[in-house]
Amino acid sequence: MKINTLNDLYELSKEKLEGQHGTITITFANRNHVYSGNDVIGNCLQEWLPNWFQFIGVDIQPGSGTQVFPDFMAKFNGVEYAVEVKAWNINNSPAFDIANFQSFLETTYSSPGKLNAQYFILGYKPEDDGFSQGFTVQKVFLKHIWEITSSTTKYPVGLQVKRGNPYAMRPFNFYKKPDKCFQNKQEFILAVKETFEMFPNPVLTFSPEEWYQKVSQY
Repeated sequence: MKINTLNDLYELSKEKLEGQHGTITITFANRNHVYSGNDVIGNCLQEWLPNWFQFIGVDIQPGSGTQVFPDFMAKFNGVEYAVEVKAWNINNSPAFDIANFQSFLETTYSSPGKLNAQYFILGYKPEDDGFSQGFTVQKVFLKHIWEITSSTTKYPVGLQVKRGNPYAMRPFNFYKKPDKCFQNKQEFILAVKETFEMFPNPVLTFSPEEWYQKVSQY
């Protein structure tokens, strides 16, 4: 299958990865050991997936920094697309960080088109069949940011706050309640603006209204 778009990559990922069983192995001092916990599975899958994309011939490269949105840029036919990669235990509600809030504001203000970044998300299930422990990838998702977020009782958009400062946007349970997510990009943009207004940031050189006016054009 020739991969010309992110959707092509998504369809191939669903075909090749859903239902596949895996294990996490540590190799140290010439000794291999299969890791028996499940707390690192998500992080390992998030590193594994872009590597697999490259293995199957996709031109995907890391972004400009670990805390800078987006994580990766994928190129198809000379056109670049912003990509984030996430994974979570599908037995639970998603709890991964979507994007650092300040980084998201800065990036989308300078490059509003990156608001259309798409999220490759692996929903995995930890397993113990009595013989080996590991995981199975149950679902592969390709979503825009507004399709995995929602307002909360505290904030207009799901948000992790540390010591009174916004840290990272957090996902809604889009897998079980997709109809409760934002219905479109404009709803999401307005929610981010309202959240920005709740947490004035002296480091940023633009106001919530300036951010809103700029990104709303894309």
